[in-house]
Amino acid sequence: MKNKSEKKQENFLDVVPVKLHLDYKKQGGNIHLVFTHDSLLQKVLRWMTKKSSTSTLELDGLGSVVWENIDGKNTVYDIINILLEEEEDAYESMQERVFMFIRLLKNKKIIAFKEFD
Repeated sequence: MKNKSEKKQENFLDVVPVKLHLDYKKQGGNIHLVFTHDSLLQKVLRWMTKKSSTSTLELDGLGSVVWENIDGKNTVYDIINILLEEEEDAYESMQERVFMFIRLLKNKKIIAFKEFD
């Protein structure tokens, strides 16, 4: 019998991430997510701090490959295997890195998980 954490990890491998944030560009080989700050509070804070109405988040090499492979079809397992083809790393290490990155994107509402039928 498998414990809860093993079941949760197995289930997480079967998850299909989908992009919610669609404003991004590829520059210098990396993905840059572009965020527009247009709520009233953000406008006031921008005015007070003289900041731009947009900001970018540059993903590193691993993050960029993960982002490019989040297509609504690939599972987390598929994405890990794609990364392993490009970069020599132990499966467990790669799995941990991808899990952490995908959870971060999900918690920031940059991606969601596709509902299963």
